[in-house]
This record gives sequence, structure tokens and C-alpha cells, in this order.
Amino acid sequence: MRMIAIIAGLMFGTLAGPSWAADNEPCGDGLVCASSPQSVVQALQAAGYKAALSKSKTTGNPMIESAASGYSFSIFFYECEQARNCGSLQFQLSFEDDGGNTPELANKWNKDKRFAQMSVWDDHSLALAYDVTTVGGLNQKNFADVIDWWAVMLGEAAKFFKDNPAPAK
Repeated sequence: MRMIAIIAGLMFGTLAGPSWAADNEPCGDGLVCASSPQSVVQALQAAGYKAALSKSKTTGNPMIESAASGYSFSIFFYECEQARNCGSLQFQLSFEDDGGNTPELANKWNKDKRFAQMSVWDDHSLALAYDVTTVGGLNQKNFADVIDWWAVMLGEAAKFFKDNPAPAK
């Protein structure tokens, strides 16, 4: 019976779900919004991080290059309309294939970590990612907490890789 209700809900649009729409509202004063890439840059810099704004070569969406805990990382902008009015960010660190990037390694990380997920891509590179929605804006204190959690996860990644080294070649 539950399956029939789900199918009916999908057919008639009665099931509520995320809109995943771009953020078309202006970013309020003092807020950090993916719809305003410069607000993200300024918030990163205010927290003491470098922030170089550019565009993603694959999507054309805004992208920021930064660094923390000894790692260089990227911040990708998602849920954009024609590279504008983005609704969310993804902090991402990628590692090339070293022979040890396996789904088992990623699952070992994901089992114990809450704020950042690890995955292995088709080319055997490894990605550590932290997704944040900014629709409606984040205040400066909240965004500083986002950055702190990301930096903590990067530090945890360094420990994780030390405890789980790639096999010798």
C-alpha cells in the first residue's frame, strides 16, 4: 500500500521535497551566500584564509581556491543558474591515485566522520567533500564555524592517512 501512495504522490506532485533551486534573493548585508561569491571570499579572508575567486573549467560556475591544515582545496558553487545565483557550496580536497584509494578506505572514513564525506572516483582519485547550503544566507559566525569544521576535518584527514597508509609500490 505504501508504494501505491508514493507513486500517486509522485504523479500528482503531493510529496514535498527539496527544491534544489538557485538562490534568486539578494544576499543580505553581512551574510555569506553562494549567490554572492564575493561574500564567501570576504568571509574566508576575514577568518584568515586565502581566497582566490575564479571559475570552474567544467561548469563555468564560480570557484574559490584556498588552503588550510597543510592542504590546498577548492570551494565549488552548486545549484547555479547560468553560473549565477548559486544556492550551495562544496569544500573539496582531491588526492590523485596512489594505489590505496579504495571504496573500503573511503567507507572506513565515512563510518566515523560526520561533517565531511570521502569518495573514490572512476579514475581512482580520492575526494574529501563538505557540502553547505547558503540559501537565505549564513551569518558571519555561522560561516566561521563552517570553516572551522572544514579545517578540523582536514586535520583529521591527515591523521587518517597516517594511520591508513597506501600500500608500498
